[in-house]
Amino acid sequence: MEKINKPKQLRAIFILNALMIALPFLFYLVFTTQDIIIGTLDPIWMVYTGIGYIISFAMLVATILNRKIILMRLVFALNILISIPVGAYIGILVAVISFALSYHKNVKAFFGSTITSNS
Repeated sequence: MEKINKPKQLRAIFILNALMIALPFLFYLVFTTQDIIIGTLDPIWMVYTGIGYIISFAMLVATILNRKIILMRLVFALNILISIPVGAYIGILVAVISFALSYHKNVKAFFGSTITSNS
């Protein structure tokens, strides 16, 4: 069996979602140290959003390792749901971009291939 390397698009999905984890915590830090108020949004919701992103990232890694493309796309939908309560438009954008990249032919070919061992 030939081993298929992870396509660039899948790497982009992984990196975008990994970076998305840090954003809510950075926003929380800036908003609380600079006393920035956005409407009625309690800054602790940014922390909850970050925790949600961490959990969804773990799910994303599991779907990639198990090559479950449908579940991976459901994780992107979950990220949108996590982002809505705090109006995290960057998170929504990352989820939409990730969802679109998951339809690239190289990504679909990777998920359609069989898992091979390194031995």
